Amino acid sequence: MPTLRLVDPDGYSVPGALRTTAPDTEAQARTDLKNLAADHAAQWADFGYHPDAYQIRADPAA
Repeated sequence: MPTLRLVDPDGYSVPGALRTTAPDTEAQARTDLKNLAADHAAQWADFGYHPDAYQIRADPAA
């Protein structure tokens, strides 16, 4: 099962933004991480963060 990771525009993993998924839960996990990106970007908007600059990366199963 892959683990999805939300990465901010500076390349750092967003705290609390790891989701281990199965094929039937991956779409919901991606939606949750996109919502988290919007929240995180709003918190750091004074520093120029924008939700579109975040990436969701998949770490392969170990």
